[in-house]
Amino acid sequence: MTSEHKPVTVEQISKALTALGYFDHDITPAEHAEFAALNNHPEIYRVRLINALLGLVQKEAMFADGVELDEENQFAAVGEQMKAADAWDDMIFQMSFTGWQVARAMMPLRIHAPLEESGPLPMAAVQAAEGLHVMLGSLGATYAASAVGDIEGIAFQLEMQKAARGLLQTSIETIDYVLDSVEAADNQ
Repeated sequence: MTSEHKPVTVEQISKALTALGYFDHDITPAEHAEFAALNNHPEIYRVRLINALLGLVQKEAMFADGVELDEENQFAAVGEQMKAADAWDDMIFQMSFTGWQVARAMMPLRIHAPLEESGPLPMAAVQAAEGLHVMLGSLGATYAASAVGDIEGIAFQLEMQKAARGLLQTSIETIDYVLDSVEAADNQ
């Protein structure tokens, strides 16, 4: 995120949510103040609103992605997302943005995976997602360190890549354990 980034206001967010049908009326300044007080902090209220908007837009993107597109148009569609996020021409920010998306995507898995009834596969998914998240963060940091000739920074990022590999390997081992257990049960 660049230093000149100016966050959208709760009023702007709520207008978008109203336009998309999330709210059935324009939220008044008094209602904004009441909602902010309920969340104990205006920023928490803003974060919750922006995440409601994100959920609506992601759902629409999910359905829109169901349209059959050739590879060129798929890349162009994702390119629109990167342009809107100001990540189109910034490889470092692209890695950061993509890593952030992976971290958010695994949030429901982090809640579900520790439950005993979930079994080991959700945890394998968390490990794989975490490995990808670390890898993408490290890749962006490696690009940034390389751009300024930071040898120590690059060396540190190699350690982070080893950590990512460890998470991915653990995920594979968990999956292998499940597959081996199923095969053993089938052979009995």
